Amino acid sequence: MNCCCWGESDCADFGLTVKDQCFPLLYKKDTIYEISFQNGNLVIVLRNGKAITFEEQESLAQQRHKAKVVAVKDETIYTAVSGESHVLFLTRAGKVYEFMRFPKKSKTVCPRLIPNLQAAPIIQIACGRHHSLALSQDGKLFSWGSNTFGQLGITKETASLSSPHHLVSLEGIPLAQISAGGAHSVAVSLSGTVFTWGRNNAGQLGLGSTEDECSPNIVKSLESKKTIFVSCGEEHTAILTKDGMVFTFGAGGYGQLGHNSSRNELKPRLVAELLGVQVSQIACGWYHTIAYVCTTGNLYMFGCGLQGQLGNRKRCNQLVPLTTKKYIRFCKVPNLIKRIHAGGNQSMIIYSEVENCSISEGQFANSTGKRIAILNDTTVQKWITSPCDKKKNKRKREIDITFSSASCLNGSFLETSNDQHFKTSPVELGVDMSAVNRFIGKVKQCPYILNQVKKSVKKMLESLTDSPICAEALRVYLIVPELLRLLNEEYDISLLTDLLSNAILQLKKDKRKMFVSLLIAFPTSYFMMFVNLYQRVSKQCFEKTVDECSENNVNQLKMTLQILQILYQANLDAGLKIQEHNFYVPEVAFIFQVMCRSIILGNRNTLLKYLDLLLSLKVFPCIFDTGGKVQMFLTDRTAITSKMMIEGMDNSLPVRRENILQDAFHFLRRSSPNNFQAPLQVSFSREQGIDQGGLSQEFFTLVTKELCAPEANIFKHYEDSRLIWFHEDGYRTGDEYHLAGEICGLALYNRCVADFHFPLALYKKLLNIRPALEDMHELSPTEGRCLQGLLDEDYDDVIDRLMLDFTKLSTNDGSVAELIPDGEATPVTRHNRKQYVDAYVDYVFNSSVKKNFEDFAYGFKKGCSNVMWAMFVPVELMAIIHGNTVYDWEQLEKNAKYIGYDVSSEVIKNFWTVFHDLSEEMKKRFLAFLTGSDRIPVGGMEKFTFTICNQGFLYSDLFYPSANTCARILYLPCYSSIEALRIRLQHALQFFEEFGLA
Repeated sequence: MNCCCWGESDCADFGLTVKDQCFPLLYKKDTIYEISFQNGNLVIVLRNGKAITFEEQESLAQQRHKAKVVAVKDETIYTAVSGESHVLFLTRAGKVYEFMRFPKKSKTVCPRLIPNLQAAPIIQIACGRHHSLALSQDGKLFSWGSNTFGQLGITKETASLSSPHHLVSLEGIPLAQISAGGAHSVAVSLSGTVFTWGRNNAGQLGLGSTEDECSPNIVKSLESKKTIFVSCGEEHTAILTKDGMVFTFGAGGYGQLGHNSSRNELKPRLVAELLGVQVSQIACGWYHTIAYVCTTGNLYMFGCGLQGQLGNRKRCNQLVPLTTKKYIRFCKVPNLIKRIHAGGNQSMIIYSEVENCSISEGQFANSTGKRIAILNDTTVQKWITSPCDKKKNKRKREIDITFSSASCLNGSFLETSNDQHFKTSPVELGVDMSAVNRFIGKVKQCPYILNQVKKSVKKMLESLTDSPICAEALRVYLIVPELLRLLNEEYDISLLTDLLSNAILQLKKDKRKMFVSLLIAFPTSYFMMFVNLYQRVSKQCFEKTVDECSENNVNQLKMTLQILQILYQANLDAGLKIQEHNFYVPEVAFIFQVMCRSIILGNRNTLLKYLDLLLSLKVFPCIFDTGGKVQMFLTDRTAITSKMMIEGMDNSLPVRRENILQDAFHFLRRSSPNNFQAPLQVSFSREQGIDQGGLSQEFFTLVTKELCAPEANIFKHYEDSRLIWFHEDGYRTGDEYHLAGEICGLALYNRCVADFHFPLALYKKLLNIRPALEDMHELSPTEGRCLQGLLDEDYDDVIDRLMLDFTKLSTNDGSVAELIPDGEATPVTRHNRKQYVDAYVDYVFNSSVKKNFEDFAYGFKKGCSNVMWAMFVPVELMAIIHGNTVYDWEQLEKNAKYIGYDVSSEVIKNFWTVFHDLSEEMKKRFLAFLTGSDRIPVGGMEKFTFTICNQGFLYSDLFYPSANTCARILYLPCYSSIEALRIRLQHALQFFEEFGLA
């Protein structure tokens, strides 16, 4: 291997005889492997693992450097880097040695071993003027030395560190390379994310500012640029991408940025003069830059040339990249140069006389060429095929380093097809899950490997940080669940899942949000797998907790359910990626069973303990199906009403049928919220009866009918949907909306159906979910179709002819309401039509009815003091309040029970014959006659039962059917004929509201 050097140097022992050479001189030193030079300090690493240093003499009259041998006992030196007053040596064993200054008398240099770097082998090192960086095989980055400008990645309050400090802020990032400038530091991840910190006086951090940074920051403008290599000068930085493009930023006073300017650049800027070539290597001196194109053999240089470091036989600066081909004869041959170096005011290349056309991404890495311990097919195959008794400890250590390090795992399964992993972002993970599956397939039959992986993953999960710097560090949270498929023991799965849950919950809010975004972006099958994992563990936790309701079991259960709830909410936000039933945990019913047994056995302490547990689960509504949520709602309501009844709280409501709305409003205005916590007791004037639920149901049916009637003019009616909504603010000034909300809340609290004819949007808003265009389709199909048509229109001229602007006519007085500031002067175009549709929908459902809805919502929460209603999703809440309108009359017949009759009785056969002959409207009136409402409670017909009773009248044909709405009992006289039954039943159904037959 040969070398060629030029620039500021007087290394006579290296063949130079004239100070400040301005043109390249060639030297054939076959043993040279690596070279580092800075500020007169020259270090040569030989192929035999030894190193030689050259020290500049104090006297300028002495024109020779004296060579000194570097002595490191029992170690083979692999590479070396120089700072201004210190040099680092890296051995093949991964140890780092340092000496701070050259000894003056000794012919040998004895560097000291750096402490605190022994946990894992070091694979890369870098030096600034007065600070050092080291990257370990397990992905940890260490820094030490001067910290005047924050170049160590810690606060400036710490002026310097004498021993290495672990840079926790980059924990979990799979770093590919590190570099150090004068007083700034740079690191590049395997997926091309560039992190910078330290001095920033000239913009050398590429962040768009000149403020120093004491912690790593992502260079946003380099995202997705496929960065693979970085080199730092004194105050400038150069970036190389996989596509061979070069970006520079920072100080440009000498032209070292290559932009035909001496201006500083605060953000990365593409070197346009190099755009037509594919650069393969770059290197930065203090104030100059070198770029090498291996396919042509061209060397491009730019920046400061006052010491001849540009190799063009001139002592002047160069503002744009120019090739040195005419001055270096072997540059005419491609692929001879192996490595290029620049340090201080010097330049050097290592080259070979033998052409080698192979180019790989690894060629661009730090001169050590080493990577962190990521998995690949070769490594895995070696683990599987090597005998257990040979090199067992080495294999164990390799597995431990890889799987106990989040950084290594995060870099192990990258999606390399189409360079997809370079596109990693908060919504794109860049992980090839099929590669994870292949790994699982290969090692699942190797118990030794599985056991070691399990131990190492446990260690890794316990060490995860709560604030990973970017999406690359979050990959491990999605890789580990897939690795858990390797495990067969439920204990191991539960243990590692608990650790994963704890790590996820410890993430700061913004990082957890990013994790959820990444998870949602994954294929549905993987999201389903993740949900199934936590559903499975939740079932185990329920079984353990039911057996022993200990604090530890309860905490474990709640932690697992918290993750399941996070996944559930993410699924809702994504528009139901999977169906809601996939989150149900039927084992929650075990707690209800334990409570029932406790009541039977009279074990009050056990009952209260499990009741407290059950009520604490209200924050995890995802685990309950609709029936389970209803049970939770009723359980909490029973606890509240029992307390109110003990305290003697009365909630009696006397009403007159002819003035039911006014009586209801009067009652609500004079009642306190505490009254509403007791069961509602309705009584109709001049009618006998005790309210056991039926009278309340009839009350809500009648009062909502009047409340929502067009004549009342309380709500706005939409003819094409037959639904109601609030009038715009200012249309009404009374308290009707507040009282309507109380009636709606009371109906829910007292388990009654109240058909308000509201759209689903109302219940979305009550549950803090913003209505969308689909809700406009439901409320006003005509407006919904027009808005959808606007979004679907492909031609600009059609949209222009509509002559729309960001306004809407107010329904109050016909005035124009602006949807956005200056909306009347803003035309709707193809580019802003989505904004217009969103603003239109927001106006209808939110901004125009803000006060009216707030009044309604306040009343609703006052009427239903049981906060368990927040467990329901909008569709469920709507179904519970409005009731079910899916009728199955054959199912109703199957569910009927009989007292004094049986299914074969002639009267019963006649009754069902008459019933099935009724019109659909009359069948609904029968339900209202029987229960007080023509709607089926939540659960549908399958769970709806009623009883037909024979009262034993002597002259049955003289009596009409009647009903006990509280108990759902139909009192059916034993009519002598089917015609008598038909006449009496139809009459009862026609006039029951007037005569109170129900």
